[in-house]
Amino acid sequence: MPLFFTPAQADEVLPEVRKTVLQIMRLKKSSERLSDETQIASETRRLEGEIGKLEDLGCVLKDWNTGLIDFPAVRLGARVWLCWRSGEAKIEFWHGVHEGFASRKLVKDDEFYPDDLAIRALAGEIPKLTQEHLEFLKE
Repeated sequence: MPLFFTPAQADEVLPEVRKTVLQIMRLKKSSERLSDETQIASETRRLEGEIGKLEDLGCVLKDWNTGLIDFPAVRLGARVWLCWRSGEAKIEFWHGVHEGFASRKLVKDDEFYPDDLAIRALAGEIPKLTQEHLEFLKE
């Protein structure tokens, strides 16, 4: 798994993410009706296991009620989150690391760096690009 996802890389793991998120949402809903401590502990362990699957894929569960998931990414040399919510067909949004769902912006695929460029940009080895830089490079 990459350290930092491009939208295409996040879309590749989305089928597994989608399946796991649906399982988490189902387990959470069923655990809310339980009163037996042994059953609650068992469901909690199952929930932790499913959340661990998401972490192994490299993404972060932000809200298990809505199935909100963030993927670490680097956009134009700055750390951001690619954002997906259960029911969405693919990765279409991103937001800053100190922003949330309400600040989502549309993804432009060519603004996101694969791991090699992301790591170099974050280390200051290559300059941060702006949208104007990208337009100039396309010409």
